Amino acid sequence: MTDTSRFISHLFARHGLEASVEGEWVLPNSQLPALRALWSPGPQSGRLDVQAMVQEKLIVEECFAGMGAAEAGLHDALTNFTLNSFHVLLAALWGHEDREHVSAERWTSYGKPYIAYIGNFGTRASAGVNATIPPKLLGEIANAIQAESLTKDLHWFRLFYCGVEGEHTFEALKDNSEWSAGKRSLRAVEWDKQRGYYSVRLFVMLKAA
Repeated sequence: MTDTSRFISHLFARHGLEASVEGEWVLPNSQLPALRALWSPGPQSGRLDVQAMVQEKLIVEECFAGMGAAEAGLHDALTNFTLNSFHVLLAALWGHEDREHVSAERWTSYGKPYIAYIGNFGTRASAGVNATIPPKLLGEIANAIQAESLTKDLHWFRLFYCGVEGEHTFEALKDNSEWSAGKRSLRAVEWDKQRGYYSVRLFVMLKAA
């Protein structure tokens, strides 16, 4: 069992789900959906790729930076994943809602009803920098998602903002692909220009009601 699969197994166990491990995949209740995390270390940081296999050929993908070398970087990335996306996946795919970390709302897209599982905004910042979240940000994102012509029973969205020395970077994905409307929703709000670094990310999953 790898360090990441052991960590994920413990996460599920803390939420009352016993899991088996097959290779790199962790299977709660020994069946799909399954979850795995792949760690790519670097000298000073690394990247954690997380995949949730909902069913064959349907895989939700997320990725997280881990700051630090070796085990420190891995621990940071796993913590980043736990705080930002795990509880959304847990609610949408396994029916376990932790209201401290995720909220559930009824949304509609072109007449199709969904339950939207919305994670908390995740923030990171360099020393002395306040990672502020624009008050209208969630509303802009919600409007952009509900304006999409959604047809599948499951959709997911990841939005990310990064500010470095006053320069802005915007990223948005819908179902693992670039999402231009999501980028526009990030650009539609006013972000602070601060010295140093700060980032804000949000993960949302929609499941047909």
